[in-house]
Amino acid sequence: MGTLRAELRAAGVFEPAELRSWGKLLFLLSVVAGCLVGIALEGWYAALFLVPIASIFATAAAMLGHEGSHRSFSKSPGRNAFVTHLAFPMFSGLSALYWREKHDRLHHGHPNVEGVDPDVRPWPFVSSKGDHERSTPGLRWFQRNFQAWAFWPMSTLLAIGMRRSSVIYLFDYPKKHGFKKEWWMDVAALATHYVGWLLVPALIFGPLVAFCVYFALWGGVGVCLALVFSPAHIGLPIMAEQNNDWLHQLETTRNLEMPKIVSFFFIGLDYQAEHHLFPKIPHKHLPKAAAITTEWCKRNGVVHLSVPYLYALADAAKFMAKSYERDATAPLAVRAGLIDQEPPQRLAA
Repeated sequence: MGTLRAELRAAGVFEPAELRSWGKLLFLLSVVAGCLVGIALEGWYAALFLVPIASIFATAAAMLGHEGSHRSFSKSPGRNAFVTHLAFPMFSGLSALYWREKHDRLHHGHPNVEGVDPDVRPWPFVSSKGDHERSTPGLRWFQRNFQAWAFWPMSTLLAIGMRRSSVIYLFDYPKKHGFKKEWWMDVAALATHYVGWLLVPALIFGPLVAFCVYFALWGGVGVCLALVFSPAHIGLPIMAEQNNDWLHQLETTRNLEMPKIVSFFFIGLDYQAEHHLFPKIPHKHLPKAAAITTEWCKRNGVVHLSVPYLYALADAAKFMAKSYERDATAPLAVRAGLIDQEPPQRLAA
């Protein structure tokens, strides 16, 4: 791992591309704003066309907040914090504190670990028999009868559900940590979000229009988030416990091969293996980092998963259909290659 890091550092991939990222964020937000202006001027017919476009660009803008949360957006801690709060609570309505707990600590620290990684048990679904058995009777009934077909349709509720979870997290946060500056920043940014997205438009265009556009746009963002995150992890082994080394990251993530125009909107998250190994690499440099990492893995006999995006998407859907019946796998069994992955993955090893 040290030699890989040295190769990557020599290639300059840890250097932030801040100016380029600010330009990209401004472009993405401008397109969202343009879509909203178009809807305001042209009405419902325009919304049918413009809301899906706005959802795609809004998802990509939020992912730049994800980069700020990993402190890979800028060399400045202050500007990393600023872009995180701008893109998450202020623009997206999602608590930055909640995201750091859910994503940075639990998901990145424990990818695909049963009962720990929240990304492999997106409510009300589960990815393993153990999580299924820990669910309430009502949820178990839902998973057995609806999980096979409801995962993608219900991804429209993903962004809304994350908002609910983040509000609950913020409500409980002072009980454990007190009223810290970060909490007040989150609350202020979230208040700005709801005033700007709902209160002001409701006063101008009426509550029905404001709420319909809001929930349609962010429902589309939920679908986009599922399309970004699910194929990178779901379908790979669900671990019964943590493998306490860096190889765990490579065993539970896969890169997604796609056209460059699609990759533009993933903000580097199509290079999940490198992102999980080195989350401080800015998304601009991840393609270069992936080429170096792939060759390093080949030389050292280390697994490195990379598959076509549509293949991974189909694999994730197939996995989720019956995942509540599957036991999580012991880490040593995964390490030894004893788990049968269907369909077989392409390995660089």
